[in-house]
Amino acid sequence: MEGDKVCNKYLDENYEHYVVEYRGEFQDQINKLDYACGTTITDTLAVVAVESNNLNKLRLDVPSIIFVEAKSIYVLQEIDPSNADNIHKLKINPYLNLTGKGVLVGMIDSGINYLNEEFIREDDTSRILRIWDQNVQVKAKSDFKFGTVYYNEEINEAIKTYKSGGDPYSIVNCKDEVDHGTKMAGIIGARGYNGQMQGIAHDCDFLVVKLLESPNYKKRLRENNLKQVPVYSNAEILSAIEFLRKTAEEINRPLVIFCGVGSQDGSHDGYNITSRFITSLANEEGVIFVAGTGNSGNSEGHAMNYIKNSGDVGTVELVIPKSMKYFEFYIWVQKPDIMSLNVIDPSGEEMGYFVPKIYSTYEKNFYLLNTNLKVTGYNPENFTGHQLFLLSFTDIKGGIWKINLRGEYITNGRFDIWLPDKTLLPEDTKFLNSNQDTTLTIPSTAKRVTTVAYYNSMNNSIVAASGKGWDSNEIINPDLTADGVNILTTSGDNDKIIPISGSSAATAIVAGAICLLIQWQINNLKDPGVYSVKLRSFLIYGARREENYEYPNKDIGYGKLDLLESFNVIGGGHRYKEKYIEYYINNLFIRYPLD
Repeated sequence: MEGDKVCNKYLDENYEHYVVEYRGEFQDQINKLDYACGTTITDTLAVVAVESNNLNKLRLDVPSIIFVEAKSIYVLQEIDPSNADNIHKLKINPYLNLTGKGVLVGMIDSGINYLNEEFIREDDTSRILRIWDQNVQVKAKSDFKFGTVYYNEEINEAIKTYKSGGDPYSIVNCKDEVDHGTKMAGIIGARGYNGQMQGIAHDCDFLVVKLLESPNYKKRLRENNLKQVPVYSNAEILSAIEFLRKTAEEINRPLVIFCGVGSQDGSHDGYNITSRFITSLANEEGVIFVAGTGNSGNSEGHAMNYIKNSGDVGTVELVIPKSMKYFEFYIWVQKPDIMSLNVIDPSGEEMGYFVPKIYSTYEKNFYLLNTNLKVTGYNPENFTGHQLFLLSFTDIKGGIWKINLRGEYITNGRFDIWLPDKTLLPEDTKFLNSNQDTTLTIPSTAKRVTTVAYYNSMNNSIVAASGKGWDSNEIINPDLTADGVNILTTSGDNDKIIPISGSSAATAIVAGAICLLIQWQINNLKDPGVYSVKLRSFLIYGARREENYEYPNKDIGYGKLDLLESFNVIGGGHRYKEKYIEYYINNLFIRYPLD
């Protein structure tokens, strides 16, 4: 922690984590407080830990804070990956020799099993150059903000100790208990030690962030009597991205960032703080960000409606199957429209219409159900310009709740509501009039990010659960789709190869494919200009577009990943009667059969 002040409030379940924008002496001001703590991430952004009832006090005591972003809750998002999407045909080509060598893969996930042989070279040294474990403060002062950073030398020493029968965790005390990050890293870059599968970029190196599981969100799951699942906040994810960027800059190698988490909290137009930060990084040379659309395509957790005229009312009906201690969600009204909000409980008791000012709150007790509702209004919200309502329920009861939006000033008339991920809610929590469009998760809505949906290659079908586009401002997303069903990978157990499915698996395939593209571009094109937009375009150029779809498409973007055809396009080649692939490497002409 900067200023030699280590703050254990990050691990306190009563403290919530926020991303803030600041101007001035933020660190000096917050270091004087005993009820909150925080640390700068960039010259304008910081993260803070504070109890929610002290948030307004924090604004006063730290005048350098100019904006607090609405907090977001993130959750984690099987075929040999090398055989997916025409990747195998490239890897077996001896003239190309594509392995991902020289490329860094930044993992934002649940960690990695650094003792797994798939991530250890033949000389028993680790391919993992850094691990930042946000969960533990082992060292007296963190090398990056909070938690503990382990270096390659320490990881190598832990591996050596393990192989000689000692305790590796006495040196590098970091495990992937969830096993999600290890599986994703296996798809991207397992070296094939097991013999049953090999990652796509099996010679890449890794930078790993083990995200802090939010104590406050886990407390809410427990008090709602829901299953404990890994859950994270946007504050730690933003910090992870900056750590990866700074480390790759120090090492001076191109970086592909794989984001294994996603959230439905946000405007879904690429303008919230986290998305804008990612977009700014994606403008830099050598930083490529890949994100999946998530698994909420069929969760019935998105409602969208239009109000045509001032005075008209749009209604959304929300099914709450059982009581919950805490429940909250956001309503986004697209700028420059202004709407007022009314909530009606299952017994018919109404809140009454509330029109927010620039920043205002309203509280209502539904006496018949003994439920409390606090509404926080932003008009407009600082970064997006939209009108925003945050609805925070305490002791919400089961039944059908009605949400009415009345037009006060209408030009477009659109409003959207996204529920938290279905893994964080009781089964059958849903909108009766749900809309499956714009169900892709944040940060896949950020600009210049390669956004990946997933399909089932075994029957060539779209997967209903895959998050769908467009963005809420009609920007085209996803970019493309990749195989995401039954992808083989390594697990925490060194000897176990398992199939997995879902958004993260498809995203890992694309992250690995981009590593190969970067290696080929630098080594063969002699082109050091590794930019996110360029590489994304290479993938789009080569994507398979079938005749029964219109493109771009809300389900699969510009088509299905075909890395072989992307290389054909880059090399200036063409298909020869659909039987051969042709391209040049410098003055060398190559033609070989497609089958």
